[in-house]
Amino acid sequence: MEITKGRPFFVIERERFVARFPDHGADLEQLRDQDIYVTVVGGPTYYVSLMTLDAIDAVLRRWAHTGEAAGGRYFYTTDLVITPRPGITAMIEAIEGLVREGELGSACQIIPDPNDGPDAASWRHTRPAANAD
Repeated sequence: MEITKGRPFFVIERERFVARFPDHGADLEQLRDQDIYVTVVGGPTYYVSLMTLDAIDAVLRRWAHTGEAAGGRYFYTTDLVITPRPGITAMIEAIEGLVREGELGSACQIIPDPNDGPDAASWRHTRPAANAD
């Protein structure tokens, strides 16, 4: 899998989508959670949060000590996709499956088109460009 660095994102181009995610300086094959922007070829861009069960468990344990989420008694996040193993390879495989099965739109929210709505000008500065390197 070829991963290119396109400021400020890593970029992975596949036949049916382009995935972009921030560089946190971590070993990509050890990632247990990652937020990724997925632009489907000829379609919209989605926001995906990918996590392993171990990552969710670690959050719940941390919250048990900090008191967040009723002391770690629950966990939720929008756009969550759980992967069976860590690493960017497993995460991209999950996205490929979602795209292939036509389920990405059911699992994740579309990022609104920056040309729609009153905040269009400010949104352009926060959303990764479709042709960013």
